[in-house]
Amino acid sequence: MILFSIVAMAGLVFASNCRGHHSFEKRMEWVADKLTSKLDLDEAQIAKLNSIKSELVAKHKELKPKRDAWMTEVISQIRKDSVDVKSLDKLSSEQDSRHVEMRKLFQAKMIEFHAVLKPEQREKLADLVEKFSKKFKPED
Repeated sequence: MILFSIVAMAGLVFASNCRGHHSFEKRMEWVADKLTSKLDLDEAQIAKLNSIKSELVAKHKELKPKRDAWMTEVISQIRKDSVDVKSLDKLSSEQDSRHVEMRKLFQAKMIEFHAVLKPEQREKLADLVEKFSKKFKPED
């Protein structure tokens, strides 16, 4: 439940406005700053969070050329007289693999972060997740 809460909060934060930050790195900075202030993190926790943030940003940068190539090929397919379904299936499968890879890394890092939180910080985090889930709940 707590892992879900952490992942949900991070997902909601990324999906939310993040104060208008369009780059992944800026969104990660915003999230880290928000977690640092809202959870009143100590120096060791801040260091852990910064390490996690750096790893996630590095992985995101590593995958960016593949994402860009994916988008270029999708656009190319759209411009053709007929869409190559096999090509799109292959592109989608590759993109799905990258999403799974990033999600697994993200979950592993959230578990690491969770491990350094004190019980009262976990409770604050759960409250934040609850607040964000209500604020950004999709319409039914």
